Amino acid sequence: MIMFLTILLIVSAVFLVIVILMQQGKGQEMGAVFGGSSQTVFGASGAGNFLTKATAVIAIIFMASAFFISYISAQKEKGINISSKYTAAKTVKSSMAVKKAPVKNKSK
Repeated sequence: MIMFLTILLIVSAVFLVIVILMQQGKGQEMGAVFGGSSQTVFGASGAGNFLTKATAVIAIIFMASAFFISYISAQKEKGINISSKYTAAKTVKSSMAVKKAPVKNKSK
């Protein structure tokens, strides 16, 4: 599932860049971008409305796939149970305690 969402994220990112770069700047027509031709690629009304809607849809797909990837990844992480870690560390410490050797009396 994460692989599919990752591929969807990458593809939507590429298409988002392409659609944004195809949009016209302020005061320019789409024909001016493609060599000044009077015939536009998307008809007489221009591509503004289509590209704006396409940008919104692709951006929603991009954000949703990024959200679901992070959600699924967070669900796979298992929480740490601190009390069990503390008990395990305490057990190891007590079993590895060093016993002192008996002290010999040096007075003769």
